[in-house]
Amino acid sequence: MALRQLILNKKIQERSAKITELRADEDKLKDEEVELEKALDEAETDEEVKVVEESADELEKKIKEKSDEITKLETEKAELEAELAKIEDEQTTDEDTDEDEEKTKDGEKRKMGKKVEVRNTQDNKDFANYIRTQGAEVRSLNTTSGAVLVPVEVSTNVLELKDGQVDLTAYVTSETVGTGSGKFPVAKRATAILATKEELADIADIADPLFIDVEYSAKTRIGQIAFSNELIEDSAIDVVAYAEKQMQRMVRNTNNKGILDVLDTFAVKNAVGADGLKSVVNIELDPELDTKFVVDQNAYQFIDTLKDSQGRYLLQDSIAFDSGKSLFGKEVIVISNAIAPKAPTGAVGFVWAGDLAEAAAYFKRSDITAVWEKFDAFSKGLAVGVRSDYKVVDEKAGVKVKLTAE
Repeated sequence: MALRQLILNKKIQERSAKITELRADEDKLKDEEVELEKALDEAETDEEVKVVEESADELEKKIKEKSDEITKLETEKAELEAELAKIEDEQTTDEDTDEDEEKTKDGEKRKMGKKVEVRNTQDNKDFANYIRTQGAEVRSLNTTSGAVLVPVEVSTNVLELKDGQVDLTAYVTSETVGTGSGKFPVAKRATAILATKEELADIADIADPLFIDVEYSAKTRIGQIAFSNELIEDSAIDVVAYAEKQMQRMVRNTNNKGILDVLDTFAVKNAVGADGLKSVVNIELDPELDTKFVVDQNAYQFIDTLKDSQGRYLLQDSIAFDSGKSLFGKEVIVISNAIAPKAPTGAVGFVWAGDLAEAAAYFKRSDITAVWEKFDAFSKGLAVGVRSDYKVVDEKAGVKVKLTAE
């Protein structure tokens, strides 16, 4: 395929992906519009109506921006497709028919199917070839200790997850480190005050440190990505995209589990029902913290049934937070029971409350390595490794809550 065609294909794919992403965002905004309509019906005071009105204006603006951007991208995509079709028509006219047709043993002719090439960068092509040759050909890929370095484009897509699933690294302090271990200064929320200085007197020292030196040691974490022979041999399958998707799932699950293990080390505070949870937020945690709740499915089910004295549910839908849920004005992040730490005995489920960015840090090495392996007599594929670590930053920035019904 000529270079111009590759470039056009790449641009078309980029616009298609962006259109799909924007349509998903547009659908979410329309869902929020429905929720605002419900909020308007429930509004009882002029102040509440005003809040809904302001949110509605902002929402309409966002929906229009998404719609305009989709229209613009669709126009660009149509123009690119027309240009590509014109080039392919000219190429078909000029090429010798022997390049498009193959004689069978009976003398008949048949059209040769076109191969689908989704990825266009050379590193991605070589990574796909590494998979298709089952690790036999490395080509331009960089190697380290017998493993290949996954191309930067793929690594970036894996480490910067955008698939809409819960990713706790988006909430905690995330740092990319250049060495396997060491100390990293993490900025601490300042609580110190400026001291009064008399004329010609020395400036007083600040008692509270502005940075916390957090020790880290990035450990290698390995996962398996299995490939069937059909997947490897079928040139119409984008094996790089398949590997990328599997890596995203493993990296997200690994990071969430590592962060949850850190949160599980925080001090336990007891809370009975909604009033107990309010007490934890109001008394046990500094009011200046950006407090959020992290709950497993069991705890979420309990919290979802809590009502106030007038019979209204306390858990609210909220367009202000990524998770879309709030309790007492604080974001509620729901995690799977499968990866949640064990809840305290007698508790309704795992509940953590506090400022995630102040409480925990995620240290990552940017490189992802892959090596072709035969797992057993029946399966083979890539053994993919990442290096990361998860640490407590400030143990006072959150608490593990033993939430009970009574």
